[in-house]
Amino acid sequence: MPYFTKLLFLLFCLMLIGECRKHRRRNRRWTGPVETLKHGNPLSKKMVDVTKARKVKKDHLLRVDDHDFTMRPAFAGPAIPVGVDVQVESLDSISEVDMDFTMTLYLRHYWKDERLSFPSSTNKSMTFDGRLVKKIWVPDVFFVHSKRSFIHDTTTDNIMLRVFPDGHVLYSLRVTVTAACNMDFSRFPLDSQTCTLELESYAYTDEDLMLYWKSGDESLSTDDKISLSQFLIQKFHTTSRLAFYSSTGWYNRLYINFTLRRHIFFFLLQTYFPATLMVMLSWVSFWIDRRAVPARVSLGITTVLTMSTIITGVNASMPRVSYIKAVDIYLWVSFVFVFLSVLEYAAVNYLTTVKDGKDRKLREKAREQQNLPCTCGMSHTRTMMLDGTYSEADTNSLAGYTQAPMGPDEPEKPERMVVHLSLDSESSAAKKKGLRGFRIINNTHAIDTYSRMIFPGAYIIFNLIYWSVYC
Repeated sequence: MPYFTKLLFLLFCLMLIGECRKHRRRNRRWTGPVETLKHGNPLSKKMVDVTKARKVKKDHLLRVDDHDFTMRPAFAGPAIPVGVDVQVESLDSISEVDMDFTMTLYLRHYWKDERLSFPSSTNKSMTFDGRLVKKIWVPDVFFVHSKRSFIHDTTTDNIMLRVFPDGHVLYSLRVTVTAACNMDFSRFPLDSQTCTLELESYAYTDEDLMLYWKSGDESLSTDDKISLSQFLIQKFHTTSRLAFYSSTGWYNRLYINFTLRRHIFFFLLQTYFPATLMVMLSWVSFWIDRRAVPARVSLGITTVLTMSTIITGVNASMPRVSYIKAVDIYLWVSFVFVFLSVLEYAAVNYLTTVKDGKDRKLREKAREQQNLPCTCGMSHTRTMMLDGTYSEADTNSLAGYTQAPMGPDEPEKPERMVVHLSLDSESSAAKKKGLRGFRIINNTHAIDTYSRMIFPGAYIIFNLIYWSVYC
């Protein structure tokens, strides 16, 4: 019995505690955050959060819900002027193959919309992010001839909207755009390219919206650190004109023009110097013995294949245009010089073979007529007059000499005789070093002699004309 009484008393206490907690929740009021003083005494202070206070529609500063922002400002009235200025953050890349460029910029629009005006005693503006842009009217500016473009969204959409009390609006966004650029490579790589980024309203003609540069040429600003690996940025400037579409009408179009000058040093190292060295290397064959067929042929073929590789490598990084580029002229003329050096040796070798064949036939014919031993194996013959002081034994001891008969009209003279000197290469090299130099000079064809002067002179003249025209 005492245990049952204690249990009832415990249940009664729990019910009483629950009722007290409910009563406290109903009577509790928010007293704000508690601040602690330096002496440790808590101080209750009431804080009011104005963002949580519900206001009626008439108290809103921007009366967005009171107007139809699908219509432009001053609808059915004069064209609304929209000023534009641009700050170029970076010029990312220039592609010759795709004929386009990529640019990152800050695009800003300025206009006045009285529907967004609000009373202000301090005349200070209000700044908003991209969430308000979806609720009001903004100009529908787009990039003409753009291939790809996007608004940066890290960490949030890079959009800023600033509204002034009198209704003036500043709308800024950060955009990266890839646009087409019609390039002319007729002077490549000694060329300058002018590319253009065009801005235009997509829906509103010049009767509804008037685009203009807000500060003229000063509306375009660039970062001084902008640089490209292959180009030197010469200048940026702005222009504007009207664009006509046959089906929709006239539109205001703004142009951002920039001129680029290509750096030539890279192409001098990679293209011009190797091509020039290959041409000069092909001239070495003019100083090689005309009978050294493997040396001269292999040198000519090597230079021709090297020039073909250089031409292929240059054209692989360029678009397939239908006109001739400046680098094509230089490379193909160099290729012609290398090819002509190969043809030069072909002509020398052919003429030498023909001449040797004729000489061989003349010697055989003379041998048959005079019934002399054949000297066909001898490379060259020279006639030598010996005085009578030489004995017959001394005459017969001369290696490579054959006695030639006297002419039918010449009387026999015992003190002199005529012999043919055969300059055999093996015997001459082994016996007399003085004849070796004579053979080298004798084995140089006249075409080689002239080519040593004509080829370098013609190539120097070509370089003078080429660099004076394109530089």
